[in-house]
Amino acid sequence: MPASFNVMGTIKHAFDLVKSPASVMTAYRDSDPPFNSLIINYVAVLAAIDFIGTLIGDLLFIGPGYAIADAILYYILGIVQVIVVGYIIWKLAPNFGSSTTQVRATKLAAYAYTPYFLVSILKIIPIIGLVVLLGLLYGLYILYLGLPILLGTPKDRTLTYFIVILVVTFVVYLVISVIVGAITLAAFHVGGLI
Repeated sequence: MPASFNVMGTIKHAFDLVKSPASVMTAYRDSDPPFNSLIINYVAVLAAIDFIGTLIGDLLFIGPGYAIADAILYYILGIVQVIVVGYIIWKLAPNFGSSTTQVRATKLAAYAYTPYFLVSILKIIPIIGLVVLLGLLYGLYILYLGLPILLGTPKDRTLTYFIVILVVTFVVYLVISVIVGAITLAAFHVGGLI
């Protein structure tokens, strides 16, 4: 994981992770960057891919006012979602025999969201953009692999911990979707489109 702001290094690290998640997580298990560096140099860079895909897709099919607001909102909420899920992983860890720090738990959350962020460029064409769901599914696999590797979760408790994280992540995603939907509806209403 790049220690400083390096867009190409971050993208390369993300692709390496997707290609070989267990070996990348093992290699970077003990090299935790500062929390701010993780968010700025990794999560924010990858979330920019989602921003670009959303912005261009919306510009092509809807309109500039909506496109800019929607892309910015998804960018911010993508980063917030990683932070919140990392926080939840961190706080649940002791209940599942895992030892971790907030940085390491957030790193696992960031790794789990990496495939989603990478394939979100496909949002340029909304119908193909549905493929981002495959990125989310692959991210779940990375999350499951990462629990014992990054957090030291015992094998017999990994599945339970994984399921609890999934439920909490689903709730977080649902809340974010409601927020985005409400803001989008308000933007359409203010813009006179409704």
